[in-house]
Amino acid sequence: MQLLFLIIKRIELVDDIMQALAQSGVRGGTVIDSLGMAKSISTMDNLPTINALRAILNGVDPSQKGKLLLIAVPEDQVKTARDAIIGVTGDLDTPNAGVFFGVPITFAEGIG
Repeated sequence: MQLLFLIIKRIELVDDIMQALAQSGVRGGTVIDSLGMAKSISTMDNLPTINALRAILNGVDPSQKGKLLLIAVPEDQVKTARDAIIGVTGDLDTPNAGVFFGVPITFAEGIG
């Protein structure tokens, strides 16, 4: 079993992602509001690296919030879930498109 993490700023895609997962047979998932690094550092002035980070993140809207999707899937559904998500989001290798990864689950309770 794996826990898939999708961090995405394009929050308008979340419902489509969840629908695509359901249609592909993947059940269960959690959506959490998230706040990226750009927003977190936008109000800090006391660290010497903040100006450098602001320069790196120039052009990123610091007020933009994102979503964190957590989806627990059995090993045999990992590829199905990945395909469903990428089918909606498209290529995540473009800047600020999102971050998607999975981690092994060593145990699980309460998952039907």
